[in-house]
Amino acid sequence: MSHVTTRRHVFGLMATTTLMATVPFTRVAYADDVMNARHVIDKSAITVERVRQGQKTTDAMDDFLRRSRGVLVIPNYYKAGFILGGSYGDGVLLKRQSEASFGDPAFYRMTAGSLGLQAGMDISEIVFMILTDKGLEAVLNDEFKIGANVGISVGSFGAGAEAATTTNAGNDIVAYSLSAGLFAGASFEGAVIKPRKDWNASVYGVNNDEPRVIVERNQLQAAQTLKDSLAKNVYPVQPQLN
Repeated sequence: MSHVTTRRHVFGLMATTTLMATVPFTRVAYADDVMNARHVIDKSAITVERVRQGQKTTDAMDDFLRRSRGVLVIPNYYKAGFILGGSYGDGVLLKRQSEASFGDPAFYRMTAGSLGLQAGMDISEIVFMILTDKGLEAVLNDEFKIGANVGISVGSFGAGAEAATTTNAGNDIVAYSLSAGLFAGASFEGAVIKPRKDWNASVYGVNNDEPRVIVERNQLQAAQTLKDSLAKNVYPVQPQLN
């Protein structure tokens, strides 16, 4: 056998081995993405109820939900640091449809880095109520940075009456959060919210993974509990428009 033939045989064997190793890995990665994405859906439903329970003395959250054009839920937003800090969390965006119903969830990730006086660790559960078409459009535009998008105002953070004050009446987005842990100087200002394209593709298919398309549908049964939780105590009203 010639050296050329031998080399071709070796390279062919290497290519075949690589393909055999890659295909199962790809399938496992795909399955993990689907499992993780659906876990976030389930946790988001729990977060909505927990945040709602966190402000028992007021119906402000449901009032905002009645006016919302969409809702972004981040069930676990992790933040840690000492002088230099970082944070991230995966979540879902749902668009409100007719008669107090919500469409399918598109997957998003929220990340931030910070520099300054800070120390500790913190986990937050966050529900963003998007009250205007302008606010929803900003989030759907591939990348949204809190506090940096011109013309988009975000209301006070925190559970209970704090987020229900009249100072939030004209905001495009209002957020409630519950936190566990210790963190000095915690803030969502400057956080970036972007689609998780890998999860969207894994759950809905490569050709059906555009967030704008996903949120218009209402087909994913795995998200029904989350949809029902958002729609609870919410009745159809005219959304706030610009």
